[in-house]
Amino acid sequence: MERFNNTYSDILNSKPYILYSQGDLVEGINLFSNILQKYPHDSNIWVELGFAHLKNLDFEMSFMCFETAYKINPKNPNATCALGLFYYESNKFKMAKEFYKRTLEIDKNSEWAKLNLSILEQTSGDYCKGLLLYEERDKERCLLLHENYKENHLQEVTDLKQINKNNKILIIGEQGFGDQLMICHYLSRLSLLGYSITYLVSDKLYNFIRNIKGLKNIKIIKNVNKNDLNLYSYKIYSMSLLFLFYKSKIKRKPLKVDDINLTKDYKKYPKKILKLMDNKKLNVGIAWSGRCSQTRNSFRSVRLDFLKQILNNKNINFFVLQKITNVKDHEIIDQISNLHDLSNYLDDFTDTASFLSRMDLVISSCTSLVHLSAMLNKKTLLLLSKIHDPRWNEKNNGVLYKCVKKFKQKELNNWHHPLEEIKEFLKLRTNCK
Repeated sequence: MERFNNTYSDILNSKPYILYSQGDLVEGINLFSNILQKYPHDSNIWVELGFAHLKNLDFEMSFMCFETAYKINPKNPNATCALGLFYYESNKFKMAKEFYKRTLEIDKNSEWAKLNLSILEQTSGDYCKGLLLYEERDKERCLLLHENYKENHLQEVTDLKQINKNNKILIIGEQGFGDQLMICHYLSRLSLLGYSITYLVSDKLYNFIRNIKGLKNIKIIKNVNKNDLNLYSYKIYSMSLLFLFYKSKIKRKPLKVDDINLTKDYKKYPKKILKLMDNKKLNVGIAWSGRCSQTRNSFRSVRLDFLKQILNNKNINFFVLQKITNVKDHEIIDQISNLHDLSNYLDDFTDTASFLSRMDLVISSCTSLVHLSAMLNKKTLLLLSKIHDPRWNEKNNGVLYKCVKKFKQKELNNWHHPLEEIKEFLKLRTNCK
């Protein structure tokens, strides 16, 4: 066991934590369990252990750790909010709301509590109130995605009606890749309404988005310097467009990428892979997990070994279209003859889009691959947890993608039914092919 004098600084620099942050969940669980032997009354370590178990999809142990952390210190905002999150994901919205409010009583500036309360309101309460709460997030945190971006003079838009359409707007991409892709639908609508827009996106998305013909009137950039900033009169943090559209009663415009120059040379890919894609079998791209660091990823993701009931269809070639973060998934892939790993060839989203163009359909949990696949108008089977991201609630947002078919959990944290439904769907497709 490593020695920890200054607990958190030592933890963050320890080898087990580095391995854990890279996806080795066992290292994380062992790390925090060992530390608790020395600091059994440290509420925050119990919270960390709870999240390690949560990432390992051990929900019972996760809840026990969060509950223990709260009992040790009911005034710990991290423990209180973690319990709120767990109750929310367990469909106990009333309890979740109570714990989020308790968190804000302890720390009125808790961004985590505000964010979670925002999602709760968007899902089951007052949608407008939820969007307003979401506007209280630390928007400038997204600037970490754009290292060359430095400004403090641009006026932030709070109402689209305040903008003179002759003025230029800088839209600053924030959060995950899927979020930045989704925002393209809002930008497409703004462009049609006559706004002059520049979209600052992550480097991994740049080549793909700048080649979308439906966004030809929008300037796409991946960095911005101080002189360029003088060109703009306003800024909008991209995820604020949800609130601005709702406030202005504007509907987003679905954007399909029917034709795009993917600018990739297929010669660089192994001939074996290309040959597989060209045979008579059904080609299916898959993604089962999003970013491990994302707090709600454990609830929206599926363990790869759960997918075996789908992957045993030998009439299909399955292709991994996500990055792989743990050793166990690599071991499973090696054991399945019709599951082919493309993760080493995914340098940016143009690579992913190139492979997607060769797929017959796509299966994915709630990740960026769903947005990318649907934008390419590929039939996409979306695995949704029972309590899922509010963006998929058509009541408030409208249908985002018509080519996406949702397969939703009937029971909390139980993927059996949606996977059985997909299994039958694939059986029909392979019989018809």
